[in-house]
Amino acid sequence: MQPMFSSTNSAALLLWILAQSGLVKTPDTLSERPHAESARQVVAPAGPDTKAGTPGREFFVSWGYNGDRFTKSDMQVSQPSLGNDFTLVGVQARDSKGWNNLFTHSLFVPQYNIRIGVFFNESWGLEVALDHFKWIVKQDQQVRMTGTLNGAAVDTQITLTPDVLRYQLNNGANPLFVNLIRRVRLAGAPGRTGHVSLLAKAGGGFAFPHTENTVFGQPNASGFQFFHGWDVDAAAAVRIHILKRLYFEFEEKLVYARYFGVKIDRGTARHSVKASEYTWNFGMAFRK
Repeated sequence: MQPMFSSTNSAALLLWILAQSGLVKTPDTLSERPHAESARQVVAPAGPDTKAGTPGREFFVSWGYNGDRFTKSDMQVSQPSLGNDFTLVGVQARDSKGWNNLFTHSLFVPQYNIRIGVFFNESWGLEVALDHFKWIVKQDQQVRMTGTLNGAAVDTQITLTPDVLRYQLNNGANPLFVNLIRRVRLAGAPGRTGHVSLLAKAGGGFAFPHTENTVFGQPNASGFQFFHGWDVDAAAAVRIHILKRLYFEFEEKLVYARYFGVKIDRGTARHSVKASEYTWNFGMAFRK
């Protein structure tokens, strides 16, 4: 009986070792396998695709034209070596649209706009806006002159003939703005043909006017004068996507710009520009 007991014990020990090493599946192990296979075949329900549901950034660039209406402005003229320090009160100015020959000259004359910007989501964005418009003092208007002229006090009416004052920001008043944009969808799906949105904009920046002027018959050295002004604006616009990426935008805006240290003959001038400006632009938008 002893040999049989030893043989049985040895067989049991061998079976236990093989089971531990995985070479032989015990009944319990075999019964667990279908459950494991079933668990692997169960696919967890997919969560919401937050990346697909969250719109990416939208970059845009546009070009267009503008027209401007100006209120009256006071202009201060300082020529210390000539004994002149006077103010011209209530000066009227005009723009120069030149739309009657719109397609016979460069796209960058006479008055144009450039916009470059980005929407961070469907509601908020930023843009850099350059408005190239002209501010040209109307000739032969009567204004009040107060201050000092040739070292003597003056307070009189004067006619701005070309030999008295010819003052033009003729290659542009050139205010540059950085605007915050709020977008509201009016119709259509964002990023699709037929999308219409209302844009509210506000911001500010600096100006680099190009001046051509003559004071009492003496011209200045014309040219660009960088950082000789600051500006603020507020605007409302409607943007219509003609195609998925191509859009048309009409904008109405209010502009206030203050120019200082503008070079004239042997002196400087300073004045404000208060404008109601309307622009129309064509642009391209790209989503990423």
